[in-house]
Amino acid sequence: GVDCEHNHPGLVDRHPYSLVYNGALTYSANYDAMRYFLAEIYPLIRQQAPETTLTITGSLTGVDLSGLALDESVRLTGYVEDIRIPVAEASVCVVPIRQGGGTRLKILEAMALGTPVVSTTKGAEGLEVTPGHNILIADDPAEFAIQVVRLLRDGALRGRLAANARRLVEQQYDWRQIG
Repeated sequence: GVDCEHNHPGLVDRHPYSLVYNGALTYSANYDAMRYFLAEIYPLIRQQAPETTLTITGSLTGVDLSGLALDESVRLTGYVEDIRIPVAEASVCVVPIRQGGGTRLKILEAMALGTPVVSTTKGAEGLEVTPGHNILIADDPAEFAIQVVRLLRDGALRGRLAANARRLVEQQYDWRQIG
């Protein structure tokens, strides 16, 4: 679950055309997700919206960055004291997970913070989400890019997804509810 009192919308101003991936690259599933995203999805996004930036949070200790297609538009934060800030600043949280398991806390955190999410089916596995209502799901690189650009350009859609996602986490995933 997620602490909806601590994680709430409006902490900071959003940066237009900004994406975030909140996951340490020291975990192989996160590294794979970003390798895949940077190689196959991000270039398609940047073709349509060249002003787009990506922030990747989390530890980089011992990570071989040479396997990632990094450029000047990608910021690696390393460990951050308060993950809420980079997630809340982003217009869209991307979760291109293709492997691994466990609770998808990165999605719940983003939803609680009012940051809309585009995920793969695997990335949202185990969560009671409704595609098109509180999350966008895409498993093909071109479709993933289309959904991200759609969200970046459509403030009403971002607002609707964010509000529906916040309602979902409040009702089903808030610590007070599941405690």
